[in-house]
Amino acid sequence: MGEFAIGAVSAYVAVGAVWLATGAPWAPILVALALAASAALVEVKYGAKATGFVVGVLPTAVILAGLLAAVSLVLARYR
Repeated sequence: MGEFAIGAVSAYVAVGAVWLATGAPWAPILVALALAASAALVEVKYGAKATGFVVGVLPTAVILAGLLAAVSLVLARYR
């Protein structure tokens, strides 16, 4: 359970920090893609020992990136 929490929190921090720094709709998506690629590599290298971390990172990064990209587009529309 601890690995999942660490993965989810790290995804929130990485994607959220990039969105706060740039405000661009594409920036969180690029970070989510990079996190997904690195999580896949971690899973291949460490196997079952890292599954909790990977399961925490992948969906959290992708869903948060999509949400923040949508928020960025809505905010840009009403500015």
